[in-house]
Amino acid sequence: MTIKAKRKKTAPRQRTRTSVDIAEDILHDIRTGRLAPGDHLSQYQLAEMFSTSRTPIREALRFLEARSVISLTPSGRAKIKVPTPKTVREAFQIRAELEGLAAELATNWLTADELKTLQGLQAKYADALRSTAGNGKPSAWLTYNEQFHAVISKASQNDRLVGLIDEMNKDVIGIILSYAAQIPYHLMEENIAQHEDILAALTKRDSAAAKAAMRNHILRTTDIFLTWLESQSG
Repeated sequence: MTIKAKRKKTAPRQRTRTSVDIAEDILHDIRTGRLAPGDHLSQYQLAEMFSTSRTPIREALRFLEARSVISLTPSGRAKIKVPTPKTVREAFQIRAELEGLAAELATNWLTADELKTLQGLQAKYADALRSTAGNGKPSAWLTYNEQFHAVISKASQNDRLVGLIDEMNKDVIGIILSYAAQIPYHLMEENIAQHEDILAALTKRDSAAAKAAMRNHILRTTDIFLTWLESQSG
């Protein structure tokens, strides 16, 4: 499937888009499910969509290739990489440790306003997940999930850690999570309770419980993705 089938042409941009801007927009579309692993990216359609020449498009695609987000043929044809089970397992093992540490640190710094924000995001996440999980379309719950984790990461007050988590989420984790819109609700529903466990530990300022809850959540997500990927390959 090409990008044209996934995303309508947008209005002309108000400023010139750099290759980095374009790459970040493509990554965002992958993370939110507008684009999916296996989709082809047309340089012509991208140039039209971003109202730019082919040169920054080619640069953006090379940037994404260097980050192992896409594969490029000698002719310049681009395809979003499909993660292998090994890629999923390794990426989520790292993510579990990084975000587990972030949750542990966040118990020391999380403000009342941030806790309120997390509670609001969790409510929106749960509602959106129940209503749209498994429909294969871009869903608000993917965005709420990303924001929920980002608030906790930022609350760790460790800029280097936040940077590492952000880089992972922009690349391989973002690609893997783009599959989530296709996974049925009966597999995803336990994520709601897992988020509640994380929130409860953060509210109690229990650093060990927060770390354990976050690690459990991410490692269980690994199992869910691997189970679903296996069912699709069969």
